[in-house]
Order: sequence, then C-alpha cells, then structure tokens
Amino acid sequence: MTHWFGSRTSRCRGSAPSCIAIPICAAQFHDTLGHTFQNYQAQIRLTVKVRFLLGVARRLADTIGTSAMPPVRETLGKLAAQAAMVEGMVAGMEAAGHMQDGCFVPNKHMMYAAQVLTQELYPRLIDTIRGLAGGALTMLPSSSRDTDNPDLARIIGLTQRSPISNAEDRIDFLKLAWDAIGSVFGSRHTQYEMFYAGAPFVTCAHSYRTYDWNAADALVQSMQAGVKVAPG
Repeated sequence: MTHWFGSRTSRCRGSAPSCIAIPICAAQFHDTLGHTFQNYQAQIRLTVKVRFLLGVARRLADTIGTSAMPPVRETLGKLAAQAAMVEGMVAGMEAAGHMQDGCFVPNKHMMYAAQVLTQELYPRLIDTIRGLAGGALTMLPSSSRDTDNPDLARIIGLTQRSPISNAEDRIDFLKLAWDAIGSVFGSRHTQYEMFYAGAPFVTCAHSYRTYDWNAADALVQSMQAGVKVAPG
C-alpha cells in the first residue's frame, strides 16, 4: 500500500483522518490499474447490453410488421453500425494494449474515449428504439388478468396481431421491450449508462489527459516544416 499510495498521501498535511482517507480512495483507482480494469470491464458489459437492445429493436420491427419498410431498415442499419462501434472500441483497446506489472492492460485512452462516446450514445439508442416501437408499447392489456376474462381475451386475440407470433407472445415480448426501454427500470439503466463513469466533464478530462497530443502536434509540425512562405 505504501508503494501504491505514497505519491498521494505524501502531499497530505494535517492530522484529520479525512486528510489521508480521501487521497487513498482516489489513489486506489488512479495509482493502480484499478480504474483501467474496472472501466474496461464496464465496456465489455455495455457491448452485451447494446447487443441485447439491438435484438429488441429488430424483434420490435418484426413483431409490429414494419421491418420490411426502407426507413425502418435504414434505422436498424444505423443502430447496427453504432453497436459495432461499441464492440470495435473494445477490440481496439485490446489490440492497442500492453504488458504492465505482469498484466496485460488495455489501452487507457481508447477506454476513456469509449466512455465519452457511449455516454452520449446510449440515450440516443433508447430514444431510437422507442421511435421504432411507436404506440405499440402503450396499446397493451393492463395485466395478465385481462386474458382471464373470456370477452376481453377474444378482443385481445383480435387486436394484438403480429406477423411472427400469436397474441399472447406478442404481448409478452412488448412487455419485455417496455421493461428495457420505457419503464422505471429501463429509465434507471439509461441514467446509469449516462453517468456511471462520472459527469461528462469527468470522462472528457480523462480523455484529454490520456490522448497522445505530442503525436498529433508532431504531424502539424512536420507539415509546417515543409511549407515555405513565398517572399512578399
């Protein structure tokens, strides 16, 4: 612990317990590989979560019979590209990783860049999928008890139609979709994905701190060195 946290605790002055506790709490993430591995895992988790949402989006379109419409396919294609971007950034941070202290460590900047981009992406994904669903998610029986009434069950069977399923399966899936993208549970997930890594200014600061600005500036200087200003 002294080796890991000494750089931060040595700056502390005073005898209050919090004077040491706060730097140590910060150091356990940033003076070790903890923050990198924690958020690398979070991006892997997010790829699975986004893949699930893409499955919901496609099945929504199939269930309500709109998946053959060109505008819907365009939207699904864009969602697929965004999902691939999330997966691609995980693959990239692995491909650009390195060995450190006997462990393979994913590329830190790519990991922070993924956080910045996916904080903005996740709510857009949810909003797009809700758009694909339209009013289908609100035009459902209020509970499973409705099907216990023979008269209501007959009406439900006539109105809850789908080209890929019967009325009961359609309702079951649309209830699942609502849980994922519209319910209190789904809304909490959206809030979590937007802020679990901190406010945007926090993740953007991590991205700024870990980007190779010297390499970018070297390209500018190289280009400038080859430009000669003509005499006036």
